[in-house]
Amino acid sequence: MGRKTHSKHTGKRGAQPPADDSRRERGKRRASGAARQAPDDRMAYATCTGVRHAPPRLSLTIPPDRLDAATWDQIESALALPCMVHLAVMPDAHAGYDLCIGGVALLDGHISPSFVGYDIGCGMCHVNTGLPADEVLPDEAARRLLFDRLRMAIPVGTATRAHGEYDLPLFTSASGDTQLTDAVNARQSIQLATLGGGNHFLEVGVNRRGEIGVTVHSGSRRSGWDIGAWYMKQGRLFPLDSPLGRAYRQDMDWALDYALLNRRLMLEHALRALADVHRQLAGTTRKRVPSPATPTVSTVPSVQPPLSEHEIALLLGRMINENHNHAVIQNQPGPSGAPLVLHRKGATPADAGQPGIIPANQRDGVYVTEGLGNTEYLSSASHGAGRRMSRNEAQRTIPLERFRSQMRGIVCRADKGVLDEAPDAYKPIAEVLAAQDGVLVRVIDHFRPLVVLKG
Repeated sequence: MGRKTHSKHTGKRGAQPPADDSRRERGKRRASGAARQAPDDRMAYATCTGVRHAPPRLSLTIPPDRLDAATWDQIESALALPCMVHLAVMPDAHAGYDLCIGGVALLDGHISPSFVGYDIGCGMCHVNTGLPADEVLPDEAARRLLFDRLRMAIPVGTATRAHGEYDLPLFTSASGDTQLTDAVNARQSIQLATLGGGNHFLEVGVNRRGEIGVTVHSGSRRSGWDIGAWYMKQGRLFPLDSPLGRAYRQDMDWALDYALLNRRLMLEHALRALADVHRQLAGTTRKRVPSPATPTVSTVPSVQPPLSEHEIALLLGRMINENHNHAVIQNQPGPSGAPLVLHRKGATPADAGQPGIIPANQRDGVYVTEGLGNTEYLSSASHGAGRRMSRNEAQRTIPLERFRSQMRGIVCRADKGVLDEAPDAYKPIAEVLAAQDGVLVRVIDHFRPLVVLKG
């Protein structure tokens, strides 16, 4: 399919049309007029739309009037594709590029680089260490020590690693484009085990049982961006059996593997930093009130020994991993007889029993979930709370003192440089969870943040 230009929507609240905007009203009429009965009222936003003989299905997890006009534009544009079979929209949906963030699209025999997005394989890894927070990170001093160790161990923002610190096999793009190959190879090694900026984070938190959990959110860095951008320039859709379709699948899979390795290495660095802090605290001496029966200084023994390298390896082996920007070839044919292709853009897999992570914001922590395999919503769930402000709007309107007040008690960066990541820039997590808990996933744990690292 030839190249097609699509405008990029910012989704700024100030630019939204009034509530009676025709696009939104059409969405309301579609959902209210054809909604199917469901076992739970929260599922009652599914409908069909389109003019083809076999129109695609649209499944909404939230009422239509909670989606702004820019997001509706992108939903309608996707539904108009002849190869669209089913589109599910997650409760954190907002406008992105081409397909809305929070969109899950099932296409007949086609793959779309713009339905995957620029940060191919972006996702989260999480592990519950089982370590007691009151012993390992008992106070702000210990948490600040961990924050400093994490900053030394993991480059953030635009920072990279030294050449030779990690050596990876050279990448060769299946497209045959030497400029794409060179661009990826120029950065892949020095950006491995780096966090990046934006909404990427490393968070150390504690659950109700007092256990420490570590979560990493990052993706394929500039390498994945270069791959996504190159293929998006070639077209919106590729038939699976076309040269571009086959090439994109191969390069996308490489980026998915790279993103997972990137997160795993950062999680490994974080666990080592946690073990070092624990070891340092366990070996320190503390002053006690002197008395005839006790010495002035005594060593406080640790009940739980610091993590060993073997234990770190075991934790990494059972970490939760899921990414939210990918395309998966299904083992079933579509209407044309070609395989179906499931695209998730800012949405996570939620097959029955599948563990997952839904982060809120850097104040409210992360939620551990279990998928329920709801096929009406393509066995998917939200990848977070979803933005309600653009980055520019957040920087312009959120008071810095309010941001700092919200983050009090959490060791983190809370300055104007990360104001666009303030809690107020995101949708309330309670609403997003309410739309899917018991429907798409079951929430099984929650870790509130103690230490947050951001670029």
